[in-house]
Amino acid sequence: MTAEARRVALETGAVTVIECWGDAGPAILCVHDAGGSRGDFARLGASLASTHRVFAYDQRGHGDAETAGPRALDVLGADLRAVADSIGTVAAVVGHAWGGAVALVAGPKIARTLVLIDPTLTAAPGSFEHGADGWDLRARLDALKRPPVLLSAGDEPDRFAEAVRDAVPA
Repeated sequence: MTAEARRVALETGAVTVIECWGDAGPAILCVHDAGGSRGDFARLGASLASTHRVFAYDQRGHGDAETAGPRALDVLGADLRAVADSIGTVAAVVGHAWGGAVALVAGPKIARTLVLIDPTLTAAPGSFEHGADGWDLRARLDALKRPPVLLSAGDEPDRFAEAVRDAVPA
């Protein structure tokens, strides 16, 4: 299935590109990792295109998105909300690693379901090559009213499970 791409203006005036696979069914909005792009979700989009609309966008400074403006987590969350507003109703937000942090910050106000794949729950200031702000999202994860789906795609699932248990004792 060929994906459809279009440009979306963000609140800061920067522009990103959003891609969609499928033309009917619930919308799933995907947020890529720090080293990725919307293309990282092409296989997921193609595999779900017959039953869902799968959207993925380039975060600022990645893929075909402009770099304009800061890449602080709250700004990236606002970008996610702007992309979601351009879609309409979103059933689920899927975030991978750094994208999982963005999804955790903004996703609960966008969709009923969060799917977090190896989410980056803590980061020291400047820990990413593009100078992202530092964060600790463990309390935010613990405070969610509806538990997210947490997945580990890494090669250390036990370490991931331990980190999640530390973040969410319940």
